[in-house]
Amino acid sequence: MGKNTIFRGSTANDGTGDNLRLGAQKINDNFTEVYTALGDGSTLASGTYVTTVSTHTFTNKTISGASNTLSNIPNSALDTIANNKLTNSTITITGDGAGTSAVDLGDTITFEGGSGITTTVTADKVSFQTDGSIVTETSTDILTNKTIDGTTNTLQNIANASLTNSSIGIGGLTLNLGDTDATPALDLTDATNYPTSSLSGTITNTQLAGSITNDKLVNKKITIGDDTSTNFDVQLGDSFEIIGGSGLSTAIDNNRITLSVGNLPNTSLDNSSITLGSDTIALGGTQTSIAGLSLTGSGNVDLVGAGSKMRFDFSGYGALPAAATYVGMYSYDSVGNRPYYSSGSGWVRILDENSSVSTHTDVNTSGVADKNVLQFSSAQGRFNVAEGPKLLQQVNYQSGGMQTGTTIFPEDDTIPQNSEGSEFMTLAITPKSATSTLVMDVQVFYSQSVGTRSGTGIFKDSDADALAFTSNFCDDATMMTNMHLNYSEVSGNTTARTYKVRCGNIATAGTFTFNGQSGARKFGGTILSTFRIIEIDS
Repeated sequence: MGKNTIFRGSTANDGTGDNLRLGAQKINDNFTEVYTALGDGSTLASGTYVTTVSTHTFTNKTISGASNTLSNIPNSALDTIANNKLTNSTITITGDGAGTSAVDLGDTITFEGGSGITTTVTADKVSFQTDGSIVTETSTDILTNKTIDGTTNTLQNIANASLTNSSIGIGGLTLNLGDTDATPALDLTDATNYPTSSLSGTITNTQLAGSITNDKLVNKKITIGDDTSTNFDVQLGDSFEIIGGSGLSTAIDNNRITLSVGNLPNTSLDNSSITLGSDTIALGGTQTSIAGLSLTGSGNVDLVGAGSKMRFDFSGYGALPAAATYVGMYSYDSVGNRPYYSSGSGWVRILDENSSVSTHTDVNTSGVADKNVLQFSSAQGRFNVAEGPKLLQQVNYQSGGMQTGTTIFPEDDTIPQNSEGSEFMTLAITPKSATSTLVMDVQVFYSQSVGTRSGTGIFKDSDADALAFTSNFCDDATMMTNMHLNYSEVSGNTTARTYKVRCGNIATAGTFTFNGQSGARKFGGTILSTFRIIEIDS
């Protein structure tokens, strides 16, 4: 609660301040809030009160570290806090083994050295030093009476002089470890079981020349056979000749033999023609058209010539090929006289000028009757049969009588009023439906005493504003012309109403002659002005 202040009025004894009872109530409320905050509501708590900015010394107080934050506490203030008052009062030390030791705060930890290791303490740092008896990764030492396991250690940079055996001897040749000899002069005099299959590398012809005779080789000849199973052996080192024949020539270029065939007559061939469809074409011949040819498979037919013709007629719908195989194909059912195309999932009929509108999948003609129309249903996504607009009634007004008027329509951006222009035709109607549409058509024949614009408007009952308005221009008093105006509205109810047609000059004063010229009738009253209203059911 905020502090309640007793209002004393604007001036002394002006009667606008709080009354005694209200003032006493505010005083009581203020003291109740203070006594509740600092006591039990009726009595204040004893002792000295601590605020966020006051400085105090606490005695015999218990402060929970879990719900308070203690900061800026000097070490001197911690001297009197016993370990049992702390949540964490020890330090746990763990060695390489599983054993641990808890050291109470205030106790002493001693770091002891061992064989070859000494310890020193400087300020808050403990240092560990080793003497020369311990081998490290970077020290240089001479090891005596040590055994080094080669499987778990890597020995490197060992000089040959440090080895008892530092060379090998083979075939009369001695090689020190680490030496390289790409062409060793080995003595193979005593070599046994050394067949040619054990040789590796490349043996040149010069190395074989004069040293290996054919009788020393397992394979010493090449056997050549012809189509008649006649075989001939050519010994290694002999010559073999390849000659040409009729229409065939040979040529040798280094290690290549070229066989060339040219100018062979068709009569020299077993098969000298190919058959496409029902046409046989000799090799070398030209055929511009093929008869009786059937194409199958997954290739393409690409014809761009004008006048190309292909038939796609089939004897009945059931004879059409699989739609999934011939996607996009056109076909014609010659029995049902209907064209189709393949959508991949089936054959879709193509509509022509003789097709009924009911053939469309989104047109439902069930129950169709005379004068019905198709009406789209967005809920069903299709056209359904519905009754067409119905003419409920029609009323007309037609007159050849001449009348005149001089009241003008102002030329501005206001709606023409029923006090402007002159009334020449009226037509009453009582709608048969509150939801029907009234369609109005007005035809006015007229002339004016001056060349100016003229206007015609439709009004209803005593409504001031025109429902619709149109205008025309008449050049001068010798001219006769006409104005035409269309308007429609929803009936809204079935109450009788009267629509009125008012005409007149626009802005310029003068005489407006209805069904005549210069205030006189023309053409024996056959000049007719008409007002028609048609009521159409919605």
